[in-house]
Amino acid sequence: MTISNIGLSVSRRTALAGLGAGGLAGLALAVPARRASAQEATPASFAGHPLVGTWFLEVDADPTNALQLFIIHADGTYVEAWANGNVRLGVWAPTGPTTGTLTITAYTEDPATGANLGAETVRLTVTLDPGGDSYHAVGTLEHTLPDGSLSGQAGPATGYATRMKVEAPGTPVMTVAELFAAPAATPEATATP
Repeated sequence: MTISNIGLSVSRRTALAGLGAGGLAGLALAVPARRASAQEATPASFAGHPLVGTWFLEVDADPTNALQLFIIHADGTYVEAWANGNVRLGVWAPTGPTTGTLTITAYTEDPATGANLGAETVRLTVTLDPGGDSYHAVGTLEHTLPDGSLSGQAGPATGYATRMKVEAPGTPVMTVAELFAAPAATPEATATP
């Protein structure tokens, strides 16, 4: 599915990834009609909130698609790293003991000219699932056109995330060199005279 009714072409995967487990966050870049300003004050620490951590974002049910990674920081900021190298930034705030609100804005530019192609803003309500190792998000998407005009919010948009957990190293079954070596030919793959 492609969203193109307002002049920007955004794939469903890209749009939903912006939700990223609430694809949280807001990129503080400006467009002519909406100048960004510095945050008014550094937020209080949210270190004790259970949404703080590193998460895997799933934006669709296709297990063959790469997951995105994001971090919800205790200072109210958000950073998302996509498998394709894109990075999104945002802000969040807790709204309850297991909930929060997230805002993410990502700007795009014409790769040839550097011209502003507009932005996509994702606004989410995030709810931690029982157990604390996953959450779901529901929200809206909105486009900002290069002239600063807004599409209006569309929704609902959803996303899911699973917490990254610390894992101790296991017992090696091969060397690092073997892991990155070219695969050896198997007898079935070897031509016979």
